[in-house]
Amino acid sequence: MNKTVIIAALTIAACGLSSTVRAAPAVSYNPVNGGIWFHNDTGAPLANVSILSLSGNLKSASFALNIAGATKDDSELPFALTYLGLPVGQSFAGYVVQPNTNCFSMSFEYRTASLIGPPIRGTMCMPEPSSWAMIAAPAVAFLGAARRARGWRRDV
Repeated sequence: MNKTVIIAALTIAACGLSSTVRAAPAVSYNPVNGGIWFHNDTGAPLANVSILSLSGNLKSASFALNIAGATKDDSELPFALTYLGLPVGQSFAGYVVQPNTNCFSMSFEYRTASLIGPPIRGTMCMPEPSSWAMIAAPAVAFLGAARRARGWRRDV
């Protein structure tokens, strides 16, 4: 019984920690249509966030949407698109990337509190693990430990 309680406590703790993993800003990119979504879960507006394309695959300024509470800086297109004061939450920037652009040719950077601080770089090619797999793995481990602790046996 003690092992089961310990495994249950560890499972609950792991689920609690997984909700805080995404506290850093992130960018989602859809290569089919070139859509960009910003995810700011820091709890405060970002000083700035920029999409960078070394190959110049960003579209013209007409494709970049205005985001409420943020100031759009499209002066460096087609190599960079910047938003100043990006609000908390999810924001859609528009279909600003040429469709079928490889995500490895792009990156993003952001500053949290001040425009004079060093930028923090991120990549746009982060595979997101399946939520169902993260739920199923501890559940299977918990059920397996409970079965073993109770001595369940299959009679054939």
